[in-house]
Amino acid sequence: MHMHAPHSPTDGMARPLRWVLGVNLAFAAVEFAAGYFAGSIALLSDAVHNLSDVPSMALSLLALYAGRKPADSLRTYGYQRSGVLAAFVNGLLLVGVGLFILWEAIERVRNPAPVIPSILIWVSALGLLVNGGIAWVMVRGRGDLNLRTILIHNAGDAASNAAILAGGIVIGWTGLFIIDPLLSLLIGGGILWSSISVLRETTHILLEGTPKNLKVEAVAQAMLTVEGVEEVHDIHIWSLGTNLNALSCHVRVPEMGTNQSALILTRLNTLLEKEFQIAHTTIQFEPMANSATLHSLPAGQRAD
Repeated sequence: MHMHAPHSPTDGMARPLRWVLGVNLAFAAVEFAAGYFAGSIALLSDAVHNLSDVPSMALSLLALYAGRKPADSLRTYGYQRSGVLAAFVNGLLLVGVGLFILWEAIERVRNPAPVIPSILIWVSALGLLVNGGIAWVMVRGRGDLNLRTILIHNAGDAASNAAILAGGIVIGWTGLFIIDPLLSLLIGGGILWSSISVLRETTHILLEGTPKNLKVEAVAQAMLTVEGVEEVHDIHIWSLGTNLNALSCHVRVPEMGTNQSALILTRLNTLLEKEFQIAHTTIQFEPMANSATLHSLPAGQRAD
């Protein structure tokens, strides 16, 4: 039985994401210019981070459109995983950006250079407004891993802008120019931390791991509460996308008519969707008389 989830966090997010992409590109250009004139590696690092968001957002936007395509003979499950694939590529891109920023920051720590603190203050204040606003717009799509990478990017950018703003003020008071590359080190480290989290989650989905909020044993035990279900085995649970889980299994039932087995199937699917948000199921019934050769577990579950 195939049931569609009633709502997706990506609904209505394509247009805001287009605006976010344009605003982010414009601000990256501003930050590059400001970083160059101020001599600030922190601003330049943040500009590189912002610029790296542009292809990431473009990939996410393409994934949104691809995810809407219906299933066909080549992609029988549809294109739900396009968003997960985009998030994975974005995570790899962030790793490269983070390492580049760390390398440049270490070089500047060894040889601190003067910066213009007033430019740091004003541009980072503008960036805090821009990136904070983008993060606020993207909050509605946080349930989708693809869109969550954009939220993480811009929330991180907003935090970086806040740190640069504080650093600019401290540099203006103390004249300690080494604060600028130290801020860049923090930015690079934060980017690496967030990218590793995204890569871990997307890899788990792409390898068809059990969704992190589900336990196979708990799902099997819940299915056993449905009247007529004697045993659940060969159970597999995986994610088709970030918000669409699937299940396949074998279920032992007493010998019965088609109408009775159809009723059990309906109850199982209702339970799975309501309790575990599993919207796509493939359940094979095995009448007890035809499964005598199975090594049965008493009212339990057997996995491959």
